[in-house]
Amino acid sequence: MPSRRSQAERSAGTTSELLTHATAAFGAVGYDRVSVDAVAEAAGLTKGAVYHHFGGKQGLFLAVYTDAHERIAARTATAVAAAAPTAWQRLEAGVAQFLTAVAEPHRQRIVVVDGPRVLDRATIRNIEDRHAAGLLRDAFRRLREAGDLAAGDDTMRTRLVIGALCEAATTIAESPAPEQALTAARTDINRLLTGLRA
Repeated sequence: MPSRRSQAERSAGTTSELLTHATAAFGAVGYDRVSVDAVAEAAGLTKGAVYHHFGGKQGLFLAVYTDAHERIAARTATAVAAAAPTAWQRLEAGVAQFLTAVAEPHRQRIVVVDGPRVLDRATIRNIEDRHAAGLLRDAFRRLREAGDLAAGDDTMRTRLVIGALCEAATTIAESPAPEQALTAARTDINRLLTGLRA
Protein backbone atom coordinates (compact mmCIF):
# COMPACT_ATOMS: atom_id res chain seq x y z
CA MET A 1 0.00 0.00 0.00
CA PRO A 2 1.50 3.39 -0.95
CA SER A 3 2.31 5.64 1.96
CA ARG A 4 0.22 8.73 2.43
CA ARG A 5 1.84 12.08 2.09
CA SER A 6 2.07 14.14 5.26
CA GLN A 7 0.26 17.46 5.56
CA ALA A 8 3.62 19.23 5.23
CA GLU A 9 4.38 17.34 2.00
CA ARG A 10 0.94 18.15 0.56
CA SER A 11 1.34 21.80 1.54
CA ALA A 12 4.80 21.98 -0.06
CA GLY A 13 3.42 20.35 -3.21
CA THR A 14 0.56 22.85 -3.40
CA THR A 15 2.93 25.77 -2.85
CA SER A 16 5.28 24.50 -5.55
CA GLU A 17 2.43 23.94 -8.02
CA LEU A 18 1.06 27.44 -7.46
CA LEU A 19 4.52 28.97 -7.74
CA THR A 20 5.18 27.17 -11.04
CA HIS A 21 1.92 28.36 -12.60
CA ALA A 22 2.23 31.87 -11.18
CA THR A 23 5.77 32.20 -12.55
CA ALA A 24 4.55 31.21 -16.00
CA ALA A 25 1.63 33.65 -15.83
CA PHE A 26 3.52 36.65 -14.42
CA GLY A 27 6.38 36.03 -16.86
CA ALA A 28 4.04 35.79 -19.86
CA VAL A 29 1.58 38.63 -19.33
CA GLY A 30 2.77 40.66 -16.34
CA TYR A 31 1.41 41.39 -12.89
CA ASP A 32 -1.57 43.52 -13.92
CA ARG A 33 -3.04 40.91 -16.26
CA VAL A 34 -2.72 37.92 -13.90
CA SER A 35 -5.60 36.96 -11.63
CA VAL A 36 -5.56 34.73 -8.58
CA ASP A 37 -8.43 32.79 -10.15
CA ALA A 38 -6.44 32.08 -13.33
CA VAL A 39 -3.36 30.88 -11.43
CA ALA A 40 -5.46 28.64 -9.18
CA GLU A 41 -7.33 27.21 -12.16
CA ALA A 42 -4.10 26.52 -14.07
CA ALA A 43 -2.76 24.69 -11.02
CA GLY A 44 -5.98 22.70 -10.64
CA LEU A 45 -6.64 24.29 -7.25
CA THR A 46 -9.05 26.76 -5.71
CA LYS A 47 -8.24 30.42 -5.24
CA GLY A 48 -8.52 29.73 -1.52
CA ALA A 49 -5.26 27.77 -1.85
CA VAL A 50 -3.54 30.91 -3.17
CA TYR A 51 -4.83 32.98 -0.26
CA HIS A 52 -3.93 30.27 2.25
CA HIS A 53 -0.34 29.84 1.03
CA PHE A 54 0.49 33.36 -0.15
CA GLY A 55 -2.09 35.74 1.32
CA GLY A 56 -3.16 37.00 -2.10
CA LYS A 57 -1.85 38.17 -5.44
CA GLN A 58 0.92 40.41 -4.09
CA GLY A 59 2.20 37.69 -1.76
CA LEU A 60 2.17 35.26 -4.67
CA PHE A 61 4.12 37.74 -6.79
CA LEU A 62 6.62 38.27 -3.96
CA ALA A 63 7.22 34.50 -3.85
CA VAL A 64 7.70 34.41 -7.64
CA TYR A 65 10.04 37.43 -7.51
CA THR A 66 12.09 35.88 -4.70
CA ASP A 67 12.27 32.55 -6.53
CA ALA A 68 13.48 34.35 -9.67
CA HIS A 69 16.31 35.96 -7.68
CA GLU A 70 17.22 32.60 -6.15
CA ARG A 71 17.42 31.04 -9.60
CA ILE A 72 19.47 33.93 -10.99
CA ALA A 73 21.88 33.67 -8.04
CA ALA A 74 22.20 29.90 -8.49
CA ARG A 75 22.96 30.26 -12.21
CA THR A 76 25.43 33.04 -11.48
CA ALA A 77 27.18 30.97 -8.80
CA THR A 78 27.44 28.04 -11.22
CA ALA A 79 28.96 30.29 -13.90
CA VAL A 80 31.44 31.70 -11.38
CA ALA A 81 32.48 28.22 -10.24
CA ALA A 82 33.01 27.09 -13.83
CA ALA A 83 34.92 30.22 -14.87
CA ALA A 84 38.62 30.61 -15.45
CA PRO A 85 40.95 30.47 -12.45
CA THR A 86 41.47 34.13 -11.63
CA ALA A 87 39.19 36.03 -9.29
CA TRP A 88 38.70 38.77 -11.90
CA GLN A 89 37.65 36.28 -14.55
CA ARG A 90 35.18 34.75 -12.11
CA LEU A 91 33.75 38.18 -11.29
CA GLU A 92 33.37 38.95 -15.00
CA ALA A 93 31.70 35.57 -15.59
CA GLY A 94 29.29 36.28 -12.74
CA VAL A 95 28.38 39.70 -14.14
CA ALA A 96 27.84 38.23 -17.62
CA GLN A 97 25.64 35.42 -16.30
CA PHE A 98 23.60 37.74 -14.07
CA LEU A 99 22.85 40.07 -16.98
CA THR A 100 22.03 37.15 -19.29
CA ALA A 101 19.67 35.64 -16.71
CA VAL A 102 17.77 38.87 -16.03
CA ALA A 103 17.53 39.60 -19.76
CA GLU A 104 15.49 36.44 -20.42
CA PRO A 105 12.04 37.81 -21.34
CA HIS A 106 9.92 35.93 -18.78
CA ARG A 107 12.34 36.68 -15.95
CA GLN A 108 12.87 40.24 -17.13
CA ARG A 109 9.16 40.99 -16.86
CA ILE A 110 9.08 39.68 -13.28
CA VAL A 111 12.37 41.05 -11.93
CA VAL A 112 13.01 44.20 -13.95
CA VAL A 113 9.62 45.46 -15.15
CA ASP A 114 7.02 44.47 -12.54
CA GLY A 115 9.14 43.96 -9.42
CA PRO A 116 9.98 47.64 -8.87
CA ARG A 117 6.36 48.62 -9.60
CA VAL A 118 4.70 46.07 -7.33
CA LEU A 119 7.12 45.70 -4.41
CA ASP A 120 8.51 48.39 -2.15
CA ARG A 121 12.19 49.31 -2.30
CA ALA A 122 12.99 47.86 1.15
CA THR A 123 11.63 44.46 0.12
CA ILE A 124 13.57 44.47 -3.14
CA ARG A 125 16.77 45.52 -1.39
CA ASN A 126 16.36 42.76 1.18
CA ILE A 127 16.04 40.18 -1.61
CA GLU A 128 19.04 41.65 -3.47
CA ASP A 129 21.07 41.53 -0.25
CA ARG A 130 20.28 37.84 0.24
CA HIS A 131 21.25 36.90 -3.30
CA ALA A 132 23.26 39.21 -5.58
CA ALA A 133 24.99 41.07 -2.75
CA GLY A 134 26.22 37.83 -1.21
CA LEU A 135 27.80 36.79 -4.49
CA LEU A 136 29.49 40.17 -4.87
CA ARG A 137 30.77 40.23 -1.29
CA ASP A 138 32.28 36.80 -1.88
CA ALA A 139 33.88 37.99 -5.13
CA PHE A 140 35.36 41.05 -3.41
CA ARG A 141 36.68 38.86 -0.56
CA ARG A 142 38.42 36.58 -3.06
CA LEU A 143 39.88 39.56 -4.91
CA ARG A 144 41.15 41.05 -1.65
CA GLU A 145 42.72 37.71 -0.62
CA ALA A 146 44.46 37.57 -4.01
CA GLY A 147 45.75 41.13 -3.54
CA ASP A 148 43.81 42.26 -6.62
CA LEU A 149 41.34 44.70 -5.04
CA ALA A 150 42.06 48.35 -4.34
CA ALA A 151 41.48 49.57 -0.80
CA GLY A 152 37.93 50.72 -0.13
CA ASP A 153 34.56 49.97 1.41
CA ASP A 154 33.21 46.65 0.14
CA THR A 155 29.68 47.43 1.35
CA MET A 156 29.62 50.60 -0.76
CA ARG A 157 31.15 48.77 -3.72
CA THR A 158 28.56 46.04 -3.48
CA ARG A 159 25.68 48.54 -3.48
CA LEU A 160 27.21 50.48 -6.40
CA VAL A 161 27.73 47.37 -8.53
CA ILE A 162 24.20 46.13 -7.77
CA GLY A 163 22.90 49.56 -8.78
CA ALA A 164 24.84 49.40 -12.04
CA LEU A 165 23.59 45.87 -12.74
CA CYS A 166 19.97 46.84 -12.04
CA GLU A 167 20.18 49.92 -14.25
CA ALA A 168 21.80 47.84 -16.98
CA ALA A 169 18.97 45.31 -16.70
CA THR A 170 16.40 48.11 -17.01
CA THR A 171 18.18 49.58 -20.03
CA ILE A 172 18.27 46.15 -21.69
CA ALA A 173 14.54 45.69 -21.01
CA GLU A 174 13.71 49.07 -22.55
CA SER A 175 16.02 48.71 -25.55
CA PRO A 176 14.67 48.10 -29.06
CA ALA A 177 17.85 46.02 -29.58
CA PRO A 178 18.17 43.99 -26.35
CA GLU A 179 20.99 41.71 -27.55
CA GLN A 180 23.16 44.71 -28.42
CA ALA A 181 22.26 46.36 -25.12
CA LEU A 182 23.21 43.18 -23.25
CA THR A 183 26.60 43.04 -24.97
CA ALA A 184 27.22 46.73 -24.26
CA ALA A 185 26.19 46.33 -20.62
CA ARG A 186 28.60 43.42 -20.07
CA THR A 187 31.46 45.35 -21.65
CA ASP A 188 30.82 48.61 -19.82
CA ILE A 189 30.24 47.08 -16.39
CA ASN A 190 33.49 45.16 -16.75
CA ARG A 191 35.21 48.45 -17.61
CA LEU A 192 33.75 50.01 -14.47
CA LEU A 193 34.94 47.07 -12.38
CA THR A 194 38.52 47.44 -13.61
CA GLY A 195 38.63 50.69 -11.63
CA LEU A 196 38.54 48.56 -8.48
CA ARG A 197 41.73 46.68 -9.32
CA ALA A 198 44.70 47.07 -7.01
